[in-house]
Amino acid sequence: MKQRSRLAWTFSILALAAPAWPAVNSVAGLAGPLDNGGAGARALSMGSAFVGVADDASALYWNPAGLSNLDGLNLALHHNAWLAGIVQETAEVAAPTGILGSFAASVDYISYGTFSGYDATGASTADYSANRYGFDLGWGKELLAGFSAGAAIKGSTQGISGSTYNNLAGDLGLLWKATPGLGLGLTWTNLGNKVAGYSQASDLNLGASYDFGQRGDNHLLVAVSGTWEPNGVNRMDFGLEDVVHEFLALRVGYDNGAAATEIQGLTDLTLGLGILIHGFELDYAYLPYGDLGTAQRLSLTYAFGPQDSAK
Repeated sequence: MKQRSRLAWTFSILALAAPAWPAVNSVAGLAGPLDNGGAGARALSMGSAFVGVADDASALYWNPAGLSNLDGLNLALHHNAWLAGIVQETAEVAAPTGILGSFAASVDYISYGTFSGYDATGASTADYSANRYGFDLGWGKELLAGFSAGAAIKGSTQGISGSTYNNLAGDLGLLWKATPGLGLGLTWTNLGNKVAGYSQASDLNLGASYDFGQRGDNHLLVAVSGTWEPNGVNRMDFGLEDVVHEFLALRVGYDNGAAATEIQGLTDLTLGLGILIHGFELDYAYLPYGDLGTAQRLSLTYAFGPQDSAK
């Protein structure tokens, strides 16, 4: 009884750590919801509308086909400060390899904190902790002019009170640069078996973006995406990025889930900024969850080789 209640509590924690509040309802009975949370403060500050953009190393988490856009080695660190004191740290490396396409790999660690233990009678027992180790491996390649395909595999090991739960899933992605400015993306994520009786948090994502290019001192990018999640909540995401003087990126997004909640206060809106200096990019995202609190994301990336600072 004690172990089963702890497992239920763990999956409740996972639900709270979902990328946006509307998704909390959708993931409560699904395994691996954090694997759909993405990484990279830039994408998250644009409302997670990144499926049709996927033009940097974080494509590994949003649309692996976008890894084909890399023109040099990328190193990245992502820090996520989530609700309820949950913290995730991620390290990533990505690089093109020529005719074989581009490859990326990342490892991450999530700490859910320490919890008070109780037995079936309600009596206090020893405290216990919950954590998760994960990895992502991805590949993307341009198959035809402007048309790329990609795939990723991701796994995790979650420990709670002496019990371990393993998860393995895969993503598939397509990205088409229909014109120099227009990008169209499609992904099917979290394809895998059940974990401890819970189905994977799998979803289908469609996205589009338009890059207006450099106009004076500004470089404007707009994006939209839609998510269909079986047994979950569908979403529409919108994002905008304006790079000023090829140095400062201002970002705003809207992540709207098709489900009613009773959360009060500011939700759905996402905000962020980025600083770009000689291959270095420091990105910050602010994600409010109403009276639940706020989540904050921070990413530091260094890209070797030829750079397009305005994305």
